[in-house]
Amino acid sequence: MSDTIPGDHYLLIIGAMKCGTSSLYDYLAGHPQLCPAVIKEPEYFSSHQRHGVNAGAYEELWNFDARAHRYAMEASTGYTKFPVERGVPQRIHDYGIRPKFVYIVRHPLDRIVSHYNYMSRDVEFDQRIVDEHLLNTSRYFLQLSQYQGLFPAEDFLIVDFDQLKSDPGAVIGEVCRFLGLDDSYRPASYQVANRTEVQSTLERWVKRSPLGVLSRRMPETMRRSGQRLLGAVSPRRLRTLTPSEKAYIVEQLAPDMLEFQRAFGFDITRWGFGAASMVAPAKSAPAAARPGAVP
Repeated sequence: MSDTIPGDHYLLIIGAMKCGTSSLYDYLAGHPQLCPAVIKEPEYFSSHQRHGVNAGAYEELWNFDARAHRYAMEASTGYTKFPVERGVPQRIHDYGIRPKFVYIVRHPLDRIVSHYNYMSRDVEFDQRIVDEHLLNTSRYFLQLSQYQGLFPAEDFLIVDFDQLKSDPGAVIGEVCRFLGLDDSYRPASYQVANRTEVQSTLERWVKRSPLGVLSRRMPETMRRSGQRLLGAVSPRRLRTLTPSEKAYIVEQLAPDMLEFQRAFGFDITRWGFGAASMVAPAKSAPAAARPGAVP
């Protein structure tokens, strides 16, 4: 039976999606003072995430041992998908806990591309690469502003995806110091989790066809063999941004990026925002391809 978890002994990695949340969670899961959730991404406080877990009480998601653990940790990226997910910070606050929050940010255009390619594997995904949901998930100030007024600024740590990728040990140390934990801990390996696997046009077509529906009833080994065969006969191409799409997204995100820098001191010039090198703005959304189409 899990021990009682004090309300201020929770660590929530709240996104952003496709910014390394799974990898950071896995790196930290072995820390003896952290108790990982029974599922990495429970989405307990979200309303529209299909992969969320059903749990009666939030505390049921951990096997918390008060003698060893300082924090109960989870990582739900749905917590920073406003306005698709509304009211998440308020629900966290009303539940009566006061967590520490870690938010990972990435070059916003790279994040959108990874998000799009990841979601295009879903048979129900039909958004364009310039659709508002993908853009909003890269509006980092918009997402963090939902938490303002409910939780103190000192309870948030912003992590740079580029640093997590290039020097994960330094990021782990930073997170541990933020939590007041032993910062000498390092995992045995730094294996990247939840990589975006690109699918070919043929693979996506088959997945959406009656054959794809039938294949979901096949054994896992047969499905994987079929995927390898399709990948061998059809090239896998990463969907990238066209110049017009890039210009449009930069124009749409620029105000949020400036607010993000002003409020949190994050240097957005590394991403090309606020610099003379910014691409020329586009006044309207380009006609972007749907999932499965070749740009």
